[in-house]
Amino acid sequence: MNREQIAYERGYRVTKEGQLIGLSNKVVGCDNSKGYEKIHICINKKYKNLLTHRLQAYQKYGNKLYEDGIMVRHLNGNSLDNSWGNIAIGTYRDNSMDIPKEIRIKRAISAGKAGIKYPKEFVLKLKEEYKLVKNYRKLGKKYDIHSQIIWQLINKRKVFKDA
Repeated sequence: MNREQIAYERGYRVTKEGQLIGLSNKVVGCDNSKGYEKIHICINKKYKNLLTHRLQAYQKYGNKLYEDGIMVRHLNGNSLDNSWGNIAIGTYRDNSMDIPKEIRIKRAISAGKAGIKYPKEFVLKLKEEYKLVKNYRKLGKKYDIHSQIIWQLINKRKVFKDA
């Protein structure tokens, strides 16, 4: 049995508004370091995290929550909004697409995965500057590009477009 099933069987509930109700019929829970609301429940003499959004999803979708490739989604992107209408289940891709487009693009750029093609002149300029400063991090700060991307550009690992 999964922890959401155990908690539900014991009497824990999440209201339609997203509040976790404990065994004493009072609102319980606190935020964890990753921005999700949780409590600890004792299972087999060990304390385990119970995430509010997962219990809400279990209440809403039952055992579909445990199907392969399924995860809980916060439709509005607010991981503390565990209300009935904000919780859905879907794939990793569905969950990623819940993030606003501008934030997805910013994250992809900072991770060097946005498929950005840099002009050949810019790459040549970087190479010349690197010969002087010998520091990828300094160049990265100057151009607001991660130092690993600077390294890739200078060492011809990143594709660039012709002028």
